[in-house]
Amino acid sequence: MERKELGIRPNLQQFLWLVFSTILVGMTVGLERTVVPLLGKDVYHITSTTLIFAFIIAFGVTKAILNLVAGHFSDAIGRRPILVVGWLFGIPMIALLLFVHNWPAVVLANVFLGANQAFSWTMTITKQLDLADTKERGLAMGINEATGYIGVSLSTVFTGIIAARFGLLQAPFVYGAVVLLFGLAVSVLVIKETRDYMLQEVRNPAPQGNLALKPKASVAHIVWTTTIANPTLSAISQAGLVNKLADTLVWAMLPLYLAHLRLPIAQIGYIGGVYTMVWGLAQFGTGVLSDAVGRKPPILFGMTLLGVGILAFGLGHSFWWWMISAAVMGLGMALLYPNLNAAVADVAPPEIRGGVLGVYRLWRDGGYAVGGLLLGMTSHTIGMLHSLYMIGVIVLISALVILWRMKETHPAHRPAV
Repeated sequence: MERKELGIRPNLQQFLWLVFSTILVGMTVGLERTVVPLLGKDVYHITSTTLIFAFIIAFGVTKAILNLVAGHFSDAIGRRPILVVGWLFGIPMIALLLFVHNWPAVVLANVFLGANQAFSWTMTITKQLDLADTKERGLAMGINEATGYIGVSLSTVFTGIIAARFGLLQAPFVYGAVVLLFGLAVSVLVIKETRDYMLQEVRNPAPQGNLALKPKASVAHIVWTTTIANPTLSAISQAGLVNKLADTLVWAMLPLYLAHLRLPIAQIGYIGGVYTMVWGLAQFGTGVLSDAVGRKPPILFGMTLLGVGILAFGLGHSFWWWMISAAVMGLGMALLYPNLNAAVADVAPPEIRGGVLGVYRLWRDGGYAVGGLLLGMTSHTIGMLHSLYMIGVIVLISALVILWRMKETHPAHRPAV
């Protein structure tokens, strides 16, 4: 087997193609962030918030479960086939949104969107970690999540503008179809397999420290260890779930909350867009920061900042207050989000890295389903504003769990034992 040189610079061309693919993945999920909650409310006249949130519950359950599937099979058969299949799942998603105009079709479309995101985004992460050297994981994850959420932000703003001009029903999804075709073409024509880089790392292992899993661990053992047995991985998994509770709030409920306050649809798009734009752009720096100072400090500070930003959002009564609060929330996300992935990669042996990341992402994206159910019930019983405050408090409690249970994972900053 030809020797593979690890590192971003020696593999820059493929790394950049993966960056472009990640932008397209983000744009695919971002096309729903402004449009779909308002589509349920204003076009299909869904009066129950739980029914409106059904689309994000369907997305979250599917993405969570298939993250685990994608991670396991990518270790067994390779990363590229899973990536291509992910883009193929986008075809029925966009077809349903374009041609079947009822709410059950929107919910079903989000099942396919969850599959698309589970397979395609998980694989861009895994492939970039394959290419990166062990000292570049924070940088690699910062770039991945930054570019992905720049894509999310662009689509959040674009679809708000498109919907304001051409309507909610079809025009935003024509734009989505173009994005989907680009993503599929790039994956089929120019992106290469990276599993050999992982095998190269296996032959020249870096020290894993006392947090390491066994390289030949079963799927059940990986699930148990990541979820419960290992305090650090367990703390990371709950933090992932909780940060998706917060993202569900921004995605599914805040457009309805702001519309209830009679904010114009374009301004709702700008508020959602600034949240994802700050989240995206700041990750270029926050990933590198964790390579320099370790994973735990930015994760802890980011979770705290996210909770404070949510609580501040609820206190606002003007467009600019909400814009600033959304930016604070985005900065909190930027500090914690890529570094949770990097921390998991620090712990996982390379030959089961995809599987361990899959379990973490199972719990993380399960937060969409939990968030959709929780917000659907509480927004009806205690109101949207109090639901918002509830999520802010949960996020701050999660920060305390990180402080208490998580150990540093970066090899250069781990305490000697």
